[in-house]
Amino acid sequence: MRSLHWIVGATIVLVAVSVLGSIALMLSAAQSLDRLESQDERELVQRTVQRDLQRMARELTSATVWDDAAKAMGPPVDMAWADVNFGEYYHQYFQHDLTFVVRDGQVIYGSLAGARVSASALGALPGDAAPLVNRVLAKATAAHRAERFSLEGSTTDSGLVRSGDEIYLVVAADVIAETAPLAARQRAVPPSIAVTVRRVSTAYTRGLQKDLGIDGLVLVAESKSSDHSVPLHDINGQPIGGFAWPARDPGMSLLKAGAPWIALVFAALFVAAFILFLRVTDALNKLAAGRRALIAAKEEAEAANAAKTQFLANMSHEIRTPLNGVLGMTQIMQAEPLPDRQRERLDVIHHSGQALLALLNDILDMARLEAGGVRLRAEPFDLTMLVESTCALFSGAAANKGIALTFAVAPGGDGAWIGDPIRLRQVLGNLVANAVKFTHQGAVRIEASPSETGLRFEVRDTGVGIAPEHRPRLFKIFSQVDSSLTRAHEGSGLGLAISHEVVTLMGGTIGVDSTPGAGSTFHFDVPLRRVRSERPTLRVVGG
Repeated sequence: MRSLHWIVGATIVLVAVSVLGSIALMLSAAQSLDRLESQDERELVQRTVQRDLQRMARELTSATVWDDAAKAMGPPVDMAWADVNFGEYYHQYFQHDLTFVVRDGQVIYGSLAGARVSASALGALPGDAAPLVNRVLAKATAAHRAERFSLEGSTTDSGLVRSGDEIYLVVAADVIAETAPLAARQRAVPPSIAVTVRRVSTAYTRGLQKDLGIDGLVLVAESKSSDHSVPLHDINGQPIGGFAWPARDPGMSLLKAGAPWIALVFAALFVAAFILFLRVTDALNKLAAGRRALIAAKEEAEAANAAKTQFLANMSHEIRTPLNGVLGMTQIMQAEPLPDRQRERLDVIHHSGQALLALLNDILDMARLEAGGVRLRAEPFDLTMLVESTCALFSGAAANKGIALTFAVAPGGDGAWIGDPIRLRQVLGNLVANAVKFTHQGAVRIEASPSETGLRFEVRDTGVGIAPEHRPRLFKIFSQVDSSLTRAHEGSGLGLAISHEVVTLMGGTIGVDSTPGAGSTFHFDVPLRRVRSERPTLRVVGG
């Protein structure tokens, strides 16, 4: 009996030790998972903020370190140049909220949301960012004294600044010249420091939450040290708030949910639990490594896409500047008396320049659409006026080819609608331009009519038509229906691709019906709403 008691007692002790040991192992695994999760989240937030500052620095220096910028900063400041190349440029292409230029301790140019403003409209931000500007100024002054006027001599600095109740990502850079004449001129002028700013707003925080997959991430005024927050420090090293998010603790949550069952089976499954612990730990390590690799690949892809968009924006901007000079000079020369032969050659130069400018605008439009940089308007417009003005743009080209160009607005469609008239006119104009281009005899007709969700536009022509096998490529970028048409008709293949992207952005659809040799009908439907109801009318021009 004593032996039996001893065996039972030993068994109970063994079971108790097994249960406690198993619980300890699972608790250790759960805590390890929670620590790993919180560590990854903190590192991701910190790296993303620093990556955004580095990207802003690349965006700033891509346009500020050049001779034109050094020349435009004067004195006096070329405000028109600054509006295009500072105010509009950084806001339109990179979504920077503020941009300003400081020289000799004074703001000599400022812009807010892409529009020029006075220094007072920038509030206290220039003063709060002064330590950062002064650091760049000290480096720039030393570089100027050493006559380091080159890209290598450019100085930049970045950091976080708190101004009032707002926190900003701030980057400053020295505006320097690369060529000797401008460099010599800069020795006599204090360095100009360009500053660009992004607001750490609700939209910025929401973007972090979405990109990093951290639910509940918010910007807080005071950041306490914890496993689920990241403190933010300004350019002077002072705390200015932070990002915080609720603890998810997936390991402990899983352990609590399974506690009742674990208590029942751990005694019999101690060995299996230990093996599972090892396998789970290995799987978690692989999962964490895979997650880091996925995030690194995502960041690399984002950087490549941003670099492509930045390259297209910069190259378009750089090419258009001399191209506008060429077109301007041709216009001046066309106003002067010239021999017929020279006037013909000058017309070729002018028309070729206009075609190149249109191509650059199309490429930039496509880059902005792909990068999600196009924002739609919501404003009232008159449908008949929109269709009539679009038709008028191509009436001369149609008349030169001897084809009829007419339009009609169906009953119930006349009057005011709410939408983006600029983008609607762009899509409709692309379709009419193609119809006129590929129609050699007959007519082109534009029709607009109400639909169940908004408006339907149709452009009918009696042109060459499109074979069924070529239609799938119609709305793809840089695509034309036939390589032989590239020689017969000018065009880059971007018009229909841009139209498809714009209509999709509006929430609509675009398509084509065509019979080779008999003509085509391009149509698109967009969801729009009326401003007010009017008596149905039918307006037809040209038969």
